[in-house]
Amino acid sequence: MQCKFCGQKLPDNALCCSRCGGSMEKKVKTKTIIPRPREEELVFNIKPAFDMSIISIRAFFLALFIGVVATATIGTFLTVVLSFFGFLDYQFIFWTTGGTFFMLTFLLSVYIARKNTMARKFTFYQTKMEYTYNAFDGKFRYLEYTSILDSSVTKGPLQKMSNLGNISFVCVGSFHDYIVAIGDVRDPDYVYKKVLDLIEVSKNLAQ
Repeated sequence: MQCKFCGQKLPDNALCCSRCGGSMEKKVKTKTIIPRPREEELVFNIKPAFDMSIISIRAFFLALFIGVVATATIGTFLTVVLSFFGFLDYQFIFWTTGGTFFMLTFLLSVYIARKNTMARKFTFYQTKMEYTYNAFDGKFRYLEYTSILDSSVTKGPLQKMSNLGNISFVCVGSFHDYIVAIGDVRDPDYVYKKVLDLIEVSKNLAQ
């Protein structure tokens, strides 16, 4: 074989060149393996409950309010406009306007509530919570347990009948404090206790 540095002829078993001293050993390329960071262990998930009775009652009162406002404003405007064309059936205009806005608001409210409930998911890891804000946002957000200042569980009159409740966290933000809320949690007292235990353990380990 020949020296790859100076061209000197060398025996096949030569380890270095007799003229220039260059090494004849072949370098073996080694692949550096970068270890992946250990993923945090998932502890539990919370999925807000979709209770059709509660959603329907909320949607009804919202639709009733929108219907009344629409009747008083848009209904009055249509009455004035149509009166110039000789249409004087005021009751028909008012009832049609109010009923249309009532039905549209009710159906849209139920649809949005269902879509948001199905999309929202809260995943609790050992040191943080991963959650989605709503169905139209689609982004995953993270909440470190060490940034939580306070937490609470609340129950509305309708929620109490279905054993539902809301769990809220007051958190430290970059510019101001903010609130992360989990609405319509099934068996909220039991879930809230699990969350508090997890947060306490995480904060103790961080100290």
